Amino acid sequence: MNSRTTKETAIICLAAVAAIALLAIPFEVSSRTADGATTNNSGYLFWVVVAGVAALWITLSYRYLTAKKRAQIELTGSEQYRKLADEYRRLADMVITSQEHIDLKLGEFSAQLDYLREQSESLHRILKDVE
Repeated sequence: MNSRTTKETAIICLAAVAAIALLAIPFEVSSRTADGATTNNSGYLFWVVVAGVAALWITLSYRYLTAKKRAQIELTGSEQYRKLADEYRRLADMVITSQEHIDLKLGEFSAQLDYLREQSESLHRILKDVE
């Protein structure tokens, strides 16, 4: 269940108040005055309907704009995720490349150490033979 934002709650409360106000208004199109004449209240009813339509339009516009903004935020989030994933792949490739270079260098050093060990052993043999 998603919690509502403050704006959404305010709009729902405003719509509820407007609905209660519309239900409480007597929809008598004509009324009698004290002298018995009838007056036409259709202008009043027209403005009530216009206000209701305007409230509905504002509510629907707000819902559309919040949905649009939410979609933009999700799209931006996914673009940022893609950028971070690409950066991670690039760094992982760099690490693998550097590990391969280190392995090559260690192999060269190992070969040089073996060569120096052989030279040292042959030098020891020669020195023992000279003694």
